[in-house]
Amino acid sequence: MVTQISRHPLVSFFALAFALTWLLFLPWMASGGEGIPWFTFGPALAGFAIAALTEGWVGVRRILAAIGRWRVAPVWYLVAIGLPLALQLAAVLVTPMFGAAPPNWSLVPPFGEIFAWVAIFLVFSGPLGEEPGWRGYALPKMLERQGALAASLMLGVLWAAWHLPLGLVGDLTVYGSIHAVLAAVVFTWLWQNTGSALLAILMHASHQNSVRYLGRVYEGADQVQQQWIAVALWALVALAIVAIHGRKRFAPKAAA
Repeated sequence: MVTQISRHPLVSFFALAFALTWLLFLPWMASGGEGIPWFTFGPALAGFAIAALTEGWVGVRRILAAIGRWRVAPVWYLVAIGLPLALQLAAVLVTPMFGAAPPNWSLVPPFGEIFAWVAIFLVFSGPLGEEPGWRGYALPKMLERQGALAASLMLGVLWAAWHLPLGLVGDLTVYGSIHAVLAAVVFTWLWQNTGSALLAILMHASHQNSVRYLGRVYEGADQVQQQWIAVALWALVALAIVAIHGRKRFAPKAAA
């Protein structure tokens, strides 16, 4: 089994990530969504496990180093945190131009409350549990074999498919799945310019929580429309990255 995993590490990683997620999701769903959603740690656990089996401590240390890589140009922190927030805010402001009611800002919780929940969601709602697997382990391996665009789209489709269990609790949407594929392009651009899984964790958290909280200013059909506009804005960013850098690599050769 170890020999087969060593021959096909990426296939093994995705198979284990999906299997662990389902294994941990079903009891969480059976409990009515009570307790800690451990299933969000499936990709990270799979990444560390496959790295350990195929490369030993060297592979595990590579993921840990990527998570701990914080010494990057400050502008990339601005990109990681500010870009998802800016795109979601732009979508909120643009939505009334397409017939929606004005945004109801009173539906957004106070900043202090948001800040506390963001810290909790950072750990238990995906960013810390997913990114060590997606960007810390899988993406570098995929980029060894494929160009940046092909690797991004393939990882984005698998990333979107990984969320399928959420459909069992009514928390899966078409626009959310498309959003994941487009965001994967932007995450690859961030990764190739920084080599930092830490910044991927921060971008994931910013993206997730900007949708979670800014999306509250609309309800019903207006909220759906706003999310589709956000998808369109992410598509524009992804297209801009490809137009500027090409399909093979999203960063200058001198980048980390």
